[in-house]
Amino acid sequence: MFHSRKFYYTIFVIGALYVLLIQQFFQNEARYLLKSPTYTNETTYNFDVDFQELNLSVNKELNLNGIWFNHETKKAIVLLFPDLDLDIRQIEISKNHYYKHGFDVLISAYRGTAKSTGLLKNEDDLFSDAKHWYHFAKSQFPEKEIVIAGQGFGASIAAELAGNNQAKILILKNPAFSFSDYQSKTRFWWLPYSYFTSFSLNTWEYIRKTTSKIILIQDETKKGQKNSLTNYIKSSDKSYWLNESDDNHFSFQTENALFFDMVLDSLFQNNNATEI
Repeated sequence: MFHSRKFYYTIFVIGALYVLLIQQFFQNEARYLLKSPTYTNETTYNFDVDFQELNLSVNKELNLNGIWFNHETKKAIVLLFPDLDLDIRQIEISKNHYYKHGFDVLISAYRGTAKSTGLLKNEDDLFSDAKHWYHFAKSQFPEKEIVIAGQGFGASIAAELAGNNQAKILILKNPAFSFSDYQSKTRFWWLPYSYFTSFSLNTWEYIRKTTSKIILIQDETKKGQKNSLTNYIKSSDKSYWLNESDDNHFSFQTENALFFDMVLDSLFQNNNATEI
């Protein structure tokens, strides 16, 4: 009987600790998700091309920081939403394919990363902040000259933003079908993640709403998967499969550089352009 009581007591303690762990995790979820560093206000940016540091002051607690790499001759702007681990200071924008093709590039920092302030609580905060960046882009370019792009985590945000606006193009690189589903199967398999997360980010829902032309670029290892975003895009949209490699943020590996050049060159051609 003694051993039985001790056994159940141990199970109870372990269970209580696990519940407490779950509670603490989801109360501070964003802190475990975002891997991008935070800078002080004294931090200076240095890049090898012209740029403008942007600070969108939303309220006393929220300031959104971003970098706008601009050209003297305006062609269009690419509003980029990065993956979870981007260190803006390390961007080599001169090697970026968007920038090399004459596109202005605006890269935003999520709340609590870089010099952006404010507490990130849920996905609605991400969507609200993205909307502020889009309004800024619209103040500089007509919507027909705005490209929304996202990579990984940022792809879900880009897709939601495009679903509620009229940007010219939506480019998604390695998006998750559902970010919460991806996280629950990879990083947080030991938690009931999908049930309690505040960041579901169901990309498949967002792309069904967008009227923008979609260019979907994915790792070819995802080809043939049951939950594939290719099943949710329009017939006029494009889907491409690339080999994965150690490439830089928002650019493609050397062997696919020519391919991506062709994608960019075709972005603002008429709708009858030949498929590449």
